[in-house]
Amino acid sequence: MKIGLVGSSSQQRSLPFNAERTVNFFPVFDQQGKEVAALYGTPGLSLFSSAGTGSIRGCFSCANGRAFVVSANQLYEILSNGTSILRGMLVTYSGIVSMDENGFQVAICDGTNVYMFTFATNVFNQVTDVDLPQSATITFIDGYFVVNKKSSGQFNISKQFDGFTWGALDFATAESSPDELIRVINAVGQLWLFGTFTTEVWTNTGDSVFPFQRISGAKLEVGILAPHTAVALDNSVFWVGRDRLGAGMVYRAKGFSPSKISTNAIDLRIQSAPDQESLRAYTYEEEGHVFYVITGGGMETTLVYDVSTDIWHERAYLNSEGEYETHLGACGMYAFNKFLVGDKAGGNIYQMNMGIYSDNGNPILRERIYTHLSDEGKRIRYNTLEIGVEAGLGLQSGQGSDPQVSLLLSRDGAKTWSDKYTTSIGRVGNYMTKIVFRRLGIAEQMTFRIQISDPIRVAITGSYLT
Repeated sequence: MKIGLVGSSSQQRSLPFNAERTVNFFPVFDQQGKEVAALYGTPGLSLFSSAGTGSIRGCFSCANGRAFVVSANQLYEILSNGTSILRGMLVTYSGIVSMDENGFQVAICDGTNVYMFTFATNVFNQVTDVDLPQSATITFIDGYFVVNKKSSGQFNISKQFDGFTWGALDFATAESSPDELIRVINAVGQLWLFGTFTTEVWTNTGDSVFPFQRISGAKLEVGILAPHTAVALDNSVFWVGRDRLGAGMVYRAKGFSPSKISTNAIDLRIQSAPDQESLRAYTYEEEGHVFYVITGGGMETTLVYDVSTDIWHERAYLNSEGEYETHLGACGMYAFNKFLVGDKAGGNIYQMNMGIYSDNGNPILRERIYTHLSDEGKRIRYNTLEIGVEAGLGLQSGQGSDPQVSLLLSRDGAKTWSDKYTTSIGRVGNYMTKIVFRRLGIAEQMTFRIQISDPIRVAITGSYLT
């Protein structure tokens, strides 16, 4: 019989209740396929460029084709051939930066200060206008840079197309609630003002005194927990939010109505993060799938929502101790016809692609923990488990020339696991290889866990049990 191979990461606090995980796999659905659903391996990383030695605090791809990253206190331009050029120095060395452009300048906000890089002159300067307040984040909309003043409900706008000039009276306050304004972002053509517990949406009315006004009725009773998780995607806005009842849930707003898209299991992982406010997010598209990626904050793994399927999975880097940690990519941008991510711990810039099968030469451990199998407490004999895998994709030599899949068993609700049972996926060209595990034992409850770490393309198309 078929058993449930494909599913989300939905592991609960009680493992015997639900231990299901999907790590470094993502579900794919096709009603016309041999099976309705399959698991594909997530993309790997290869080194594209290096920019200093500090962690990548932010990255940004401009409309004119230029690309920039902030590494520690240094701004680098990344060129299409992978070389990097130091363009300027920030005051601060750590913390996430927000970046945006007006077509003439790239703006960088480090959580307090604002800097401008001018395209025409390649000059980088800190903005010193006395009317610019200490700024938490920055965005650009309708000709204006917009910042939110730290520890207040106020936001300020620059002179049109000039990030160096700020007027003493060019500010307003998100007034519908007294909470602090935490994030400003241009999304779906409007200015979104995320507060601690509420969110307002403002629009450009063209008023000569102050161009932005709040849209009537555009107040959301949900604020933001982590300011750098707010992104515009698929004609919507996504963020990790909070309200007066709690924090750590993921929302999507179509129009001005927020909907919770995170599951209870995903909420648990976010709320268990030791530094929730430093969570960050980026988005990208590959092979028709649009992904919203939440990382950082001290979480065990990176959490990924597939907008195309409404299913969550995890991505993780396998460290030197053989343990999962968050994915290497801390931020992302599409540049030079590649999707590039910045290293969370060093100055590397990686290309991320489905055709890459390692994390910069380090193995990717792909894992699926199935749903528990039981039948009202009856003892069941498990004879064979056949796993449908695209076989014969081994490499010509070295690691991956005889790729393996491992099976682990649990009879106690995923509290403990058996030793690994390992078999070949098939050497190169052995397309008819069958992956079968036999004599699995007798149990009232059985849980299967499969793992693959060889640097090959991986597609798992089904599981069949007798």
